[in-house]
Amino acid sequence: MTTAPALPEPGAATVGDRVQISRRLIRQAPGELERGDRLQATEKVWGALAQMLKAHGQQRGWLDLEGHRTVGHIAIQLAAEYDDIDVADAYVAADNGYRNFYDNEMSPPEIEGIIAVVARVVPELECALYEPPRPFTIRDGDLWRVRTLTGKQDLQVGDSSPTGFSNTH
Repeated sequence: MTTAPALPEPGAATVGDRVQISRRLIRQAPGELERGDRLQATEKVWGALAQMLKAHGQQRGWLDLEGHRTVGHIAIQLAAEYDDIDVADAYVAADNGYRNFYDNEMSPPEIEGIIAVVARVVPELECALYEPPRPFTIRDGDLWRVRTLTGKQDLQVGDSSPTGFSNTH
């Protein structure tokens, strides 16, 4: 039996810590489902994607990484930048799984589908961490989200960044 890597101290997760946690959670999800714990399986899937998305936000120096809503903002931003990674599909699937944790309404085959989608996207997002963020131009619906993530209130529609409005690249 292997033991899970130690967790970082509360509030002290690095980008690398978040990647390790994401990997661990996505590996645990199928086992939880096999044991019949549908709730934990979907919670693990949500956690795996949320940690990987937060790793991107943290690497980019985005300000507030707390909460479900911010994870959604990061997912939307990355989906807009990475048209070759199904970030939006993975977010919708994982978010449905998150709701299942509270409502217990999904069947094992539905959960297997969620696990498959997220398990495919998490490694792709991990690879993207080791590349510079992609160029991005702010459109009408993007302004509030990009301002929220970056903390730059002077951004305007039409502003462009060669590094996805990262604060660190």
